[in-house]
Amino acid sequence: MGQFFTDDIDALLKSGHGDSVRLGKIKADFETKKLVTLEDRRYVEGLISRYLHAASRPETERIVKIPEKRIVPPPPASPTQSNTFELKYQQKSKEERPIPKIGDGKTKLRNIVIAVCSVVFAVLVVSFVAMNQDGLTSTDTPQPSDGIVLDASSYARGDIISISGKTKIPTSVVRLSILNAANQEVWNENLDVKDDGSYSTLTIAGGQGWEQAGKYTARASYGGMTDTMIFDFTHNEAN
Repeated sequence: MGQFFTDDIDALLKSGHGDSVRLGKIKADFETKKLVTLEDRRYVEGLISRYLHAASRPETERIVKIPEKRIVPPPPASPTQSNTFELKYQQKSKEERPIPKIGDGKTKLRNIVIAVCSVVFAVLVVSFVAMNQDGLTSTDTPQPSDGIVLDASSYARGDIISISGKTKIPTSVVRLSILNAANQEVWNENLDVKDDGSYSTLTIAGGQGWEQAGKYTARASYGGMTDTMIFDFTHNEAN
């Protein structure tokens, strides 16, 4: 390495590459001691490979180019092939389409028919019952006459008293009351009168003021007029 090493350092100093002071010191140490540090050796070899060997390369170095491989796309499908594929796909879709079950459709239709028949039957039953109730009401319940009407002539403690009637003159409100045997008011209620002048309500015989048995009076007051009806009241509990 001796002569070639110093020759390379001289070439670097001549070309002006690298640190001239450091290169001169490396050359002097090598010539004197025949030794060079690993760091200095790498420094010199790096300069040699970078500048001297690069310059010595032949200028007519041949560059080999790898030819590019062209990828040719496949030719487009012809209209006939495209239509054939689409027709096959449509036929396959039709074949794979599930066939509806006839039994399920019949079951649903039967359920719908049953539901409709049930609703119609319920409507007919309600209408029939309503007509019968109207007939019973019109037949069994007497139409209120002018004045006040009670459903019985005597009552015991705990009985339900049905009061109805019809005003003799047009009015919108009627005041009903019951007077005990001492002529003291023991119950009252204001009622709206229907368009035909009729009214009706219920009350219970008994309570405060009903301690004395005897003749009690039911009274209807409206428009300056008063209708009354007398009934008997006893202390016996209703059965």
